[in-house]
Amino acid sequence: EAVVVATGKNFADALAGSYLAVEKNAPILLTNGKDDNVAELHAYIAANVVEGGKVYILGGEGAVPATVDAIDGYDVVRLFGDSRYDTNLEILAEAGVNGDSIIVATGKNFADSLSASAAKLPILLVKPNATLNDAQKAVLAGMKNIYIVGGEGAVSAEYEAELAAFGTVTRVYGDSRYDTSVEVAKTFCADVDAVVVASGKNFPDGLCGGPLAAALNAPLVLTKDGATGAASSYVAENEIASGYVLGGDGALTDET
Repeated sequence: EAVVVATGKNFADALAGSYLAVEKNAPILLTNGKDDNVAELHAYIAANVVEGGKVYILGGEGAVPATVDAIDGYDVVRLFGDSRYDTNLEILAEAGVNGDSIIVATGKNFADSLSASAAKLPILLVKPNATLNDAQKAVLAGMKNIYIVGGEGAVSAEYEAELAAFGTVTRVYGDSRYDTSVEVAKTFCADVDAVVVASGKNFPDGLCGGPLAAALNAPLVLTKDGATGAASSYVAENEIASGYVLGGDGALTDET
């Protein structure tokens, strides 16, 4: 009944949109804005989304061009703001932050929010070396559980102190993005029998993986060629025997 469209050239809008996608039971489609890709998007929507269904476009026309809007028979909604942080807030407003738990992650880098995109919780992106603005504080009002994903190099201790005014703050992190990814899996996914694996070196393949993982009640675990220790240990400890790897062997080799 719905689909989410975001640029594949950057990560912030798609990852901010992972909660919207889960709430609307929608896939995330990435675009580069080129005519052949837009035609492919429109063909997928026509074949899979019910007539009159929602097409959510994340970001302004600099991210997703106006040609994507040009599809008849659907309710097209573009969500955007002046920055990735403002767009994040517009996405959360559309999704509706109905629970009492939220994830806070840096908007500067992708790894932490990518791991968190399978957690079925809203993600609030914050700017490095800044403070919460009034709109972000409004989203946090009423929250009981606030999970910071990433170490203090990603989301500062000053943010942690500021967030404590709104609810109980728990920081989920490890020594690397790969360790953090496993800690996210342990925190948000219980009774796991499948896993979705993506490269932690680059973001495009993983951007669409959050809704897939959420639908499987599975974590999205990051790894890389030659350094699979954290992910392999997690899979072994949980006796996971099935799952999906996102991307070709240029992203993660068959050996990995």
